Amino acid sequence: MAKYNISTFTWYDQEPKRREMAVSVSESSGLTFNAELQKQLPERFRLCASPDKRVLCIVESAEGNITLTKSGSRKLPKLQRDMEEAGVILPARYVFYAEDGMLFGELKLPEPAKSGTAKGKAATKSRKISASQEKHIVEGLSHGKLR
Repeated sequence: MAKYNISTFTWYDQEPKRREMAVSVSESSGLTFNAELQKQLPERFRLCASPDKRVLCIVESAEGNITLTKSGSRKLPKLQRDMEEAGVILPARYVFYAEDGMLFGELKLPEPAKSGTAKGKAATKSRKISASQEKHIVEGLSHGKLR
């Protein structure tokens, strides 16, 4: 006879990793398309951005001429300059989703640096922004520039 009644135990399975489609944008590397997004990219595509550069859109196009390196990156200096002029702080991350045959990427704003962690909780790794960057984001939100 078993020492424990296993029928009263709670069963756990490994949860599948949530893999999001994303592009990271930095001054040095340009745009880096992650593996999940690369799987969804059409063979030939064009990329456009909303006026405030907070949303990117990838559309399949026979005229598309964007090619990626083996690491999944591409420098688009004009887009990077336009992002900075629009107030997007680099490095930036865009999380993508598919809709109506297109891929849309929304800017994921960085979280302000935390002064400390709650007792008993592990510190989470987050992208730190300076006080001036935080002020710029807050001012942009209040003036409707950043949404």
